Amino acid sequence: MHAAPPAPRSPRAPSDPPWTVARWLGKLPAALLVALLTPSAAWAANTGGLMLHVPSPDWRDQILYFVVTDRFDDGDSRNNNQGAGEFNPRSNAHYSGGDLSGLQRRLDYIRGLGATAVWITPPVANQWWDGRAQYSGYHGYWAENFSAVDRHLGSLDDYRALSNALHSAGMYLVQDIVVNHTGNFFGYGPGWSASDPARGYQPNTGSRPLAAPSQAPFNLNDPRLPAHRAAGIYHWTPDVRDFAQPQQVLGWQMAGLDDLNTENPQVRRALRQSYGHWLREVGVDAFRVDTAFYVPPDFFNDFLNSSDAAAPGISRVAHQTGRDRFWTFGEGFAIDKPFAESEARRIERYVRSPGGSAHLTGMLNFPLYGSLGDVLARGAPTAVLGHRIRSMMAVHSAPHLMATFVDNHDVDRFLAGGSPAGLRQALLAIMTLPGVPVIYYGTEQGFTAQRGAMFAAGFGSGGQDHFDTQAPLYQLLQRLTALRRANPLFSRGVPTVLQTRATGPGVIAWRMQHGSESALVVLNTAESPVLLHGLATGLPPGVTLPGLLALDGAEPSVLRTGAGGRVQAVLPPRSGQVWRLPTANAVSTASTASPALPASPASPAGPALSLAPPQVAVEGQRLTVTGRAPAGSTPRLLIDADLAQATPTQADAQGRWSAQVDISRVAEGSAAHQIVAWLPGQPAAAVARDFRVRRPWTLLAQADDPAGDDQGPDGRYRYPSDAGW
Repeated sequence: MHAAPPAPRSPRAPSDPPWTVARWLGKLPAALLVALLTPSAAWAANTGGLMLHVPSPDWRDQILYFVVTDRFDDGDSRNNNQGAGEFNPRSNAHYSGGDLSGLQRRLDYIRGLGATAVWITPPVANQWWDGRAQYSGYHGYWAENFSAVDRHLGSLDDYRALSNALHSAGMYLVQDIVVNHTGNFFGYGPGWSASDPARGYQPNTGSRPLAAPSQAPFNLNDPRLPAHRAAGIYHWTPDVRDFAQPQQVLGWQMAGLDDLNTENPQVRRALRQSYGHWLREVGVDAFRVDTAFYVPPDFFNDFLNSSDAAAPGISRVAHQTGRDRFWTFGEGFAIDKPFAESEARRIERYVRSPGGSAHLTGMLNFPLYGSLGDVLARGAPTAVLGHRIRSMMAVHSAPHLMATFVDNHDVDRFLAGGSPAGLRQALLAIMTLPGVPVIYYGTEQGFTAQRGAMFAAGFGSGGQDHFDTQAPLYQLLQRLTALRRANPLFSRGVPTVLQTRATGPGVIAWRMQHGSESALVVLNTAESPVLLHGLATGLPPGVTLPGLLALDGAEPSVLRTGAGGRVQAVLPPRSGQVWRLPTANAVSTASTASPALPASPASPAGPALSLAPPQVAVEGQRLTVTGRAPAGSTPRLLIDADLAQATPTQADAQGRWSAQVDISRVAEGSAAHQIVAWLPGQPAAAVARDFRVRRPWTLLAQADDPAGDDQGPDGRYRYPSDAGW
């Protein structure tokens, strides 16, 4: 609906009363304001005074907070135990009691962190207990009815109330969905035959509370019955044995979960109807698609775009409810090895096929996740992350709509193997690189357990709540989210990697550019201080770069360009800093307005700093280094810019210097190391040369490995016989 503006008044009437409607509108949440000013059938369809349907945001600018609902907060203890032996907050395998109303009452906590949307695990009715696996469906991925709310989480009204609360706060709702499988209601034992699906069929007698899904047509799950078999709702297959076989990945069971026949038009229609329901009835704003790799990419063209009037595609339903940018991002659990990108290309096929067909809007950026862990948790060379940033921009057609993350419910927490300093750097990275950042619940509280509870009565909570807004990581994330939201160049810009190290931890720097705006992001992944030197900014000398953020919480330092527009700085261990790069127009204006910029400190008399090509000597244990410097100055020699292991030297009266640098601890290999000559206190006074280490090796012993000796010390070792290995 539209509010009519008042009649125009003369600008010379300062005593005119303010437009009270405008003042009222200005106090409304952003999402409500947009909805009020946007005529749509969606807004008209809101019922009971609830704000369920709001226009889609630009998802590039959003920050997601991802919760496993059962582990977040318990707002209604009456729905905890449904009497199927599934509830036990002392066990990670059981329900803990978190629900939708608990999540709703914590929205201020989530919003205070800087998140703009909440992604929840599937809220649909689940198989509560799998006696065969001795595990419960608290996580939501074992559906028995795709169009009903699980009773442990509350009711449809509770879900609508959550949607209304989010939208009223200017936030958005992302629902996790599954299209590949249901829960584990049947499996196959010995004797399985592709031509006779009744052979080897084994119902899961330990399933609670139901032996089969309650929702049609998914209840047709017994191939021993002719009608069920003829319907073909499922792939009548055992567990995947070889993940290298595409037909198994797409058509066999994964971890015992009953694999849906997504080629079947009846299945496709039922899934569209089920998930369209959540848009219409609750106002869901986006979907995350679980196990997308386990269905063919072209399934999603039908799922999103079908013109079936009785069960239209999700994109069509979204448009009908006022959402023209409905975001659907999938999970493709695939991590590339360093400097590889085959898995990234596999992921991209679910967004856009080689022929150009569009599928999902985006995917989870697992390759970036892998490289962040390699570099920031496991000490790999920063060149690994530099390659990944370049690769993701080249391989992916929509990198800004991929979901970026440092950990989630399917992988170990970052802090299970990485350090708090590394986690801080990883969070800075996802907040300043393309993609939609995802914060996994509990990261802001320093969680190390994968699915521990935030509330005191839940599993792994230690008997206390974990909603501390004074926690160091919570407050860091407040600063990081504020940085991203205040500077659209981080959500919409394009990165250029400027500097990395090929041989170990150290500097990685990238520039983010969006239009005329740009910023410089620099990390030191080493455990010792390093020298940032020779970093080209593209700016003239004498330009000041104001600091935007420092990970340690201190006032960001100010950089100043030296000769050739290059910058130099001492980077503390495990640090991260962000600087704004002035626009060309700002630099030109400043130069015109203030022609007398502060001069650089004068250099001592004598020749400029120089460095001759170094020579590796003494069987790779010493590096002979010579050069020139101002007479009497004391250059410091750094291996790979490491300030903790600096070798001092001194220039003579003619400005000559030489030194022997110990490189016994420097790794040999094909990657180049650097020797840096640096004059402390001199702007941009650093020069570098590459060198490689080769050491002589002598074979001392050689022995053949006898065949048939792999039985272990007591002869009882056996190779696995299962084909899955």
